[in-house]
Amino acid sequence: MLTLGSFAGGIKNVWTEKFLVGMMFLFKLFFSLVLLSPLYVMFSASFAKNVKASNFLTWLDLSLFIDFAYYWRKPLSLYFVMFILICGVAIVVFIFLSGGFWGMLCDGVRKNGQDSRMERFFGYCGRYFWGMFKISLFMIALYFIALFLFLLLSAIFNSVAGKANSWEIISWWMGAKFLIGAFLFFLVNMIGDYLRIFFIKNSGERFLKIVGKTFRFLLTNCFRTLSLYYFLSVILAAAIFVYLGLTKVMSAMPETGLFIFLTFLVQQIFILFRSFYRLVYYSSQLVLYDKTSPRKAFTS
Repeated sequence: MLTLGSFAGGIKNVWTEKFLVGMMFLFKLFFSLVLLSPLYVMFSASFAKNVKASNFLTWLDLSLFIDFAYYWRKPLSLYFVMFILICGVAIVVFIFLSGGFWGMLCDGVRKNGQDSRMERFFGYCGRYFWGMFKISLFMIALYFIALFLFLLLSAIFNSVAGKANSWEIISWWMGAKFLIGAFLFFLVNMIGDYLRIFFIKNSGERFLKIVGKTFRFLLTNCFRTLSLYYFLSVILAAAIFVYLGLTKVMSAMPETGLFIFLTFLVQQIFILFRSFYRLVYYSSQLVLYDKTSPRKAFTS
């Protein structure tokens, strides 16, 4: 019941702060459009020389990407540098905006919802930027640890299960390793979310002390936090499968102007849903923290 209550409270909080959904959507839309220019030039230059590129939109052919890497192997292309720089800027901007997202959602949990204001949002962005940046660096270290654990567990798993044909991708042992990898990946993401919660709650304390408090909370409430996070992840996975099924059904339609419009509309709805649901991840965990720590109010 606590998981469902946190999920419902998270949706309510995000719905109250619909302004944040628009900010998340505009961020994704802007950087997606900016990234199109270097990607279009680089892929078109490579694919124009490959007759297999005509099948790229209907089936993934890895030889195309091998040709792409071979084509751009010698020069450090200006377009490649542009792509890397834009990705770097997008990461920094998202870290900056994440302070506003978390700050506004904390306000919603603490004060039972308020009208969102642009000044307050960007005030939180500036106030929490350095802490959010340090959390992002700390998460990179956690991802490397998770990768090491995954390789170690895979090696142990292979020694027990035995080697299989590398092309047998639909097998129980590959499925098990996929689940292990997904568990570790989502676990690191969850730790990062609670680090941000404790950073905002204890923004004046030393970073290592915040890390300690976060891990103590996660160990104390291990079942609750994991249940909520993987419950949210299952719903997101179901939504993705629905979207893929819908696009597969639509692919059978004649390619008319209506088809192009519907395809664009469905894609934008899905991107908007992902923006909304990412904030639901944040907000639901804030509600869970608030429910498990009723005597501890958020301090800004």
